[in-house]
Amino acid sequence: MTNTRSAGVTLTLILFLLIPLQGCADMFGFFNKQDVTLSLPVKGRLLNNGEPQQGVKVTRELIYGDTYINEAISDNNGYFYFDNKTIRSSKPSNMFFNSSLLQSIYIKNKKDEDSILWYTTIPFTEEQALLSDILNNFECELSEEATTYDIPIKNTGQFYTVYTRCNINSLN
Repeated sequence: MTNTRSAGVTLTLILFLLIPLQGCADMFGFFNKQDVTLSLPVKGRLLNNGEPQQGVKVTRELIYGDTYINEAISDNNGYFYFDNKTIRSSKPSNMFFNSSLLQSIYIKNKKDEDSILWYTTIPFTEEQALLSDILNNFECELSEEATTYDIPIKNTGQFYTVYTRCNINSLN
């Protein structure tokens, strides 16, 4: 009988400890998963001195806590494409997580500065829709140097800073 009573007391203590922990986890967002768009669709074209670059491997790397990598090969006309990338994550509702996203698109080796086509860090408090037109219509001239652009975020006074060697048509 003492063992039964001891087991009952132990079980009761465990339940009293677990219920508040679950409440704290929910309060801090550890279990609340939601859809997070890491990248809108990307459509670009690779050129070198105006000539389409066929068969070039293009890599998209997205870092949001974890790293997500996709690859595409440019077609006969130099075009490459990446689908929308969405994940399920509890990170946006976790007050302890830095909610910025690193987006990079490159050829060859990311460590080689001449290989970078697009590089930006996006705070997740901002809407990415502004980048949609840019990411769906840029030509990357491999013979040109990369440039840094500050793209204004509507009604905020803030900017997306993008390092790219691609012609961003909507800014011209």
